[in-house]
Amino acid sequence: MGSVKASINMQTVFGWWDWDAEAPGMVNRVTGERVVYRGRAREEVLLPDRETWLRFDYLHSELTFPLLVQEVPGREELGEDKTTWQLDYRRSAALWRRETGASEPHPSYGVWRRIDDCVSDALACWPESQMSIKPVAAFVHLDGGWLNGAWSERMTRSEERLVIPEKREPDDEDYNPWLFPLDAPSPSPFAFYDCKSTKRTEERRIEDNPVLLKGLEFSDARWLFEPKLSLDAPLAQLEGRTAYLLSRDEKRLLYPYWADTETRREPGHWGVSFRLLYVDEYILFSMQAVPMKQSSQGAMWRIFGTTRGLTLRSDKLSPAYFIRPRGNLFPLLSRPLWQQLRWAITDAWCAWDGTEARHAHWLKQLTLLRANGVDLQEGFRGGIWLHRAQMIIRR
Repeated sequence: MGSVKASINMQTVFGWWDWDAEAPGMVNRVTGERVVYRGRAREEVLLPDRETWLRFDYLHSELTFPLLVQEVPGREELGEDKTTWQLDYRRSAALWRRETGASEPHPSYGVWRRIDDCVSDALACWPESQMSIKPVAAFVHLDGGWLNGAWSERMTRSEERLVIPEKREPDDEDYNPWLFPLDAPSPSPFAFYDCKSTKRTEERRIEDNPVLLKGLEFSDARWLFEPKLSLDAPLAQLEGRTAYLLSRDEKRLLYPYWADTETRREPGHWGVSFRLLYVDEYILFSMQAVPMKQSSQGAMWRIFGTTRGLTLRSDKLSPAYFIRPRGNLFPLLSRPLWQQLRWAITDAWCAWDGTEARHAHWLKQLTLLRANGVDLQEGFRGGIWLHRAQMIIRR
């Protein structure tokens, strides 16, 4: 299905989203996808309290899927005291089975990604004037979905509602009609490998800072920008050197390769941090990571980076995956590329079980705690790159 032609009944909301007052619902004028509001949910068998549940549908020429959304209080951990929407993929999957006769317990990875890429964006951009709840909290929530190679009933996610910037950066949109393939299999899951203790002591020690893969190079002396690694470099080469995450097919790797050894006082700096490196067949990405909200059970990890830390390793990627130069500004990565990156990072780091291993010169406050979740600050809304498009995932 191609782009949707504007009609007199449609009004632009933001980016590629239009509001269709007749449906009513959101229409992506580029991909042809729609998220339509059907009213109060009537599926009393599936719902504990019908008064707080709403029914939406994802619509496209290749796929339709029902969506059950609850009106709930904002979450305390986000400091919210207002009402918001919470999409329940678990109950939505049960309704999908009832209505279609599907034998699968949940949608396949490709089907779920296609739905979620659209719906999470649509709900985050939904006009407040078209919501019955007032005032609206800063996040919408989504429960259940695919995480690290398996359907997870426990995963919860929060997506920051659209905050329209007062001033946008030039050339900040990617209005690409690319859609996630419905038949795409789930990527090979990540497994956690701890750093082994030394033979002489029980201490788990990381000897190097940075810990670099053989052949890994950066363009700067601080090991952050424009990483390069040959395509034939093996990713299973870190055993005994540090803790790491490696996919079972050994084609994807994420690991902490560097940590602060002295306090910096740069304006706007996020505080002491680790640096992580993600590698797959096509991409290299270096990023910073800070353990936030620490407890004995682990930490919520805030992860952020720039496109100067991103390198494409192969020219065999789809044309939808690109990095666009923007003069003196950081280059813009395409929305499909960002979607692939953010799910690879969250799949991996949500499998991080934590380690006591450390380098002798790391700052004392830096500990590789277990990841209770991942907090990504930036992303796309309506096909436009925004610095305020936060996504928080809890495993």
